[in-house]
Amino acid sequence: MANSSLQAARNAKNDEFYTQWADIEREMNAYLEYDPDVFRDKVVLLPCDDPKWSNFTKFFALRFEDFGLKKLISTSYAPRSNSAFDSLQPSLFDVIDPYDSQDAQYDETQAWENERMFVLEREDVSGDGIINIDDLQWTYLKGDGDFRSEEVTRLRDEADVVVTNPPFSLFREFVSWLVDGDAKFSIVGTENVITYKEFFPLNHIYLK
Repeated sequence: MANSSLQAARNAKNDEFYTQWADIEREMNAYLEYDPDVFRDKVVLLPCDDPKWSNFTKFFALRFEDFGLKKLISTSYAPRSNSAFDSLQPSLFDVIDPYDSQDAQYDETQAWENERMFVLEREDVSGDGIINIDDLQWTYLKGDGDFRSEEVTRLRDEADVVVTNPPFSLFREFVSWLVDGDAKFSIVGTENVITYKEFFPLNHIYLK
């Protein structure tokens, strides 16, 4: 992603700067060119990517079989914990399946207080012969989806790879959270993040 765009979002303290599809595709293709099986049989966690909006979620769900994923997990912050949202809004998944008011699981109070966790596994739920975005299943988290919570930390420990665009205001803390879990990861950030002291010991990080 263009550093100028990221920097503008950072300056505006915009933690809800959604990564563009083309940038995700370019970054993931770089890994696949190096190792076509980089995601094969892996559990991928997207812990800061609103499952209802994130292009990361949509991208990995649509590429699930191509990448040979074992499991995809996507979470984010509940609206009440996220200052970017002052009301519930339609999402990118509503275009595909307006699950909210039509889904028996939906609860208006929980939808405001508790974030949803979307999971995609090797199960053709829709029965159309392929595993993709139509097979995503969701449940409410017990908490608000904060990556620092015990609930999401357990998901970090389950995952083989963490991929996300973390909140700019919590970037340092997010990197420390990843390192504490010895997680392999690919994260989006501005060039300025390499000046953070948290990066100095991380000799396995590279810029692209």
